[in-house]
Amino acid sequence: MKYISFIFLSSFFLLSSICSFAQKQGNLSVEQSFFTKSDQSNWVYVLKDKTIKPSDVFKMDKGILQITGISNGYLRTKKSYSNYELSIEWRWTKILGNSGVLVHIQPHDTIWPACYQVQQKADDAGDIICMTGLWAKECTDHVKFTVKKMKASNEKPFGEWNSVKVICKDNTLKVFVNGMLQNYITGLTASKGFIGFQNEGKPIEFRNFSVIKLTEKKK
Repeated sequence: MKYISFIFLSSFFLLSSICSFAQKQGNLSVEQSFFTKSDQSNWVYVLKDKTIKPSDVFKMDKGILQITGISNGYLRTKKSYSNYELSIEWRWTKILGNSGVLVHIQPHDTIWPACYQVQQKADDAGDIICMTGLWAKECTDHVKFTVKKMKASNEKPFGEWNSVKVICKDNTLKVFVNGMLQNYITGLTASKGFIGFQNEGKPIEFRNFSVIKLTEKKK
């Protein structure tokens, strides 16, 4: 028993040392939302229909964010982020629809905010939309404000969980859908802002949201 306790304590202190070292080196800075009821107050809610309670549209419980699809709008973080890697999973629950992960959301919330939308619309997941005045080198004009994904859709069948990873580094944005690189834009006119998830009329669920802080480029 003493030997087992010694092994356990040794492993614990070794793991703690590794984590402590990683944090000191700036390589381990992770923020997560576990989408529990107590987490609901950590977000800002924006809805087109002001008569609807946000709690009737955005529901968090047991690790799942449920968006009912009532009205249009989004929820976003209260904190602004720059130079980070974002990961989230999503799935459609009743019918395929339209939604998006919103990054670099600028202040002054509107239903269609100034941001970059990583598209989750069925069959278009991985497209990037330059919204409401934000631009990138690949968003050439006011007609072509959507940068199409690189490859054919690799979304999973209806009801299954999909994953998206968004890497925001300096003035670039890279998108992976289900592990595949689907898009990459450069020359962004905004490199920081809030993170949000869109409600655009159809029920959708999210889980396993995390943000990893990246080492900033030395000037």
